[in-house]
Amino acid sequence: MISYSRGQAVSKKTGVLERIVISKGEGILEVKILLNIFTVRRQFELSNPNRLVIDFINLYQIKAARSYTVNYLGVLAIRTGMYQRNTARVVFDMAGQIPPYRIESIENGVSVTFGFKEAPKVVTEEIKEMKVKDAICALQVAPAKANVNDPISIDMGSSQYAQSMEVNVVNPEGTKIESKKLFPDSPQWKTILDKPGEYVFQGKAFNVSGKPSENPCETKVHINFPPTSKLECNPCADYVGKPITLDASGSTDSDGEVVKVDFAVIDETGNLVDSFTDCEKPFTWGKSFEKEGIYKVIALAKDDFGAKSEPARVSVVINPKKARRFLFLVDAGALAARGGETFVGYAAGRIGLLYQIIPNRLDFALSGGGAYVSNVSSWKSFFMADALFNVHLGPVFIGTGAGVTSQFKESVDYSYGEFIANAGYDIFRKAKISGSVFLEGRGPISGIPFEDNYKLMLGFRLLF
Repeated sequence: MISYSRGQAVSKKTGVLERIVISKGEGILEVKILLNIFTVRRQFELSNPNRLVIDFINLYQIKAARSYTVNYLGVLAIRTGMYQRNTARVVFDMAGQIPPYRIESIENGVSVTFGFKEAPKVVTEEIKEMKVKDAICALQVAPAKANVNDPISIDMGSSQYAQSMEVNVVNPEGTKIESKKLFPDSPQWKTILDKPGEYVFQGKAFNVSGKPSENPCETKVHINFPPTSKLECNPCADYVGKPITLDASGSTDSDGEVVKVDFAVIDETGNLVDSFTDCEKPFTWGKSFEKEGIYKVIALAKDDFGAKSEPARVSVVINPKKARRFLFLVDAGALAARGGETFVGYAAGRIGLLYQIIPNRLDFALSGGGAYVSNVSSWKSFFMADALFNVHLGPVFIGTGAGVTSQFKESVDYSYGEFIANAGYDIFRKAKISGSVFLEGRGPISGIPFEDNYKLMLGFRLLF
């Protein structure tokens, strides 16, 4: 027999056989089987040994005891168990012949009464059709908007009169990409979607007869499009210490807005040397590099829903610091002048300009100054001017050139040209200043004997 028990509307997600209540009266045995939902039942008799069996469809759990001892009116015991995944079975074990009984629906379940002399039995072959309620589909999908590979939760537990449920996932191109069968005792499911766009979740609920629900049961989920990073550099090549503008203002988001850009600077060995996060438009970074080399700059944009872009990259070339071609020169030191067989000491100094023809390799210096002597008979303070070329070999330099000197002793009463040679060593060299010691020799080009009229100077040179 197929029929419905009369009960309350479905209020729980899973059908349960709650309990069995046995009442014994004078010549009467009443057994109440209490349920928590509407359900379909079928009943039949078995022999060898004799038994009365009632199956309840669409139940998934039994809370009642597994067996009850009766020993009254020919009923030995009552047993319960799950006959199938969705079918709860109640078996009445008989001592002999099955006594007269009556089965009827009651509120919240079914009543089986033994003891009626003329109680109508239900033969196995008799089938009485009862109207099966249509299933009502309920579908909840959360969240309504998510990022790629975020978990999406599906819940069909609120569906009514359903023996099973099904949900299909349709991608933005209209193709079904996934399908899942659900049941009242396991109505939930999680999935992930690996491409952005709008997805449709289509649900169906099926009643005990397998008929699908007819009510609308569909919802949509939007998978967020990640932003797109764009990175430019201006300029992309410069010198150490010069600021370079890293510009990610062209980054965009098709279904939201860019709210943050993360910058990272990677050197030629793959090490992170600097990073910066800009949370305000126009998303730019003025970066100065302290060392020469080729750097890779990466920008990652983040949108207002938390999605990150693929990295945008640019390469930046940083050259050694651009050398200044013109430098100021100051020389100071002690000078020894030879006149005949006598040497006289002077305090000497010069100022001038130095031009770096090839930075740190070849330069030209033009300077002028004087040498001072005090109270030495027949010797005079004098003026000198120099023009020198110097070649640098690391910290060592050597050079040669020509100069002019005014009268420095009474026996030579005119100015004359000189040949000059020098050699030196850089004591220190910094970005804006350097210092060296040098030894310089000077002698007349012509007119007077070289061996009796040369000069030697030991001095310190400052370039800035």
